[in-house]
Amino acid sequence: MNKIFKIFVDILFVLLIIGLGLYFALRVIGIAEIYKVETGSMEDGIHTGDYILIFKANEYKVDDVVTYEINGYYITHRIIKKDGNRVITKGDANNVADKEISVKNIVGKVVYNGGLLNVLIDYKYIFAAVLFAFYLLSCYIGEEQTEK
Repeated sequence: MNKIFKIFVDILFVLLIIGLGLYFALRVIGIAEIYKVETGSMEDGIHTGDYILIFKANEYKVDDVVTYEINGYYITHRIIKKDGNRVITKGDANNVADKEISVKNIVGKVVYNGGLLNVLIDYKYIFAAVLFAFYLLSCYIGEEQTEK
């Protein structure tokens, strides 16, 4: 049983390191970002306080939920009209569409929001402490087994 626990913890750490490494690599080269939603303009799909994972795409189309930047502000809305390199977006909960913007202003397309992402980010210190405790326990178990 001790050996199974150690293998489980080792696999968990390897997966965590690979996942974090992949995210940070994608972030450094400008492909992925995580933002926190500050308003309810996209309610019922994306809630105030949700975290969103966005990826840069080669092409954006009508109905994509995108995050774009205007004057230092990041806005996450749905594309409702596209004409060449110009798009019009609108928040799902808004009555009025946004001003037309260039596709160049789009930071990326929302690929995941809320759920597990919220839990991982909101409780990151608790997860880190628990993982560290598991790691220390697995080291102790591994040391105990080598002494036998």
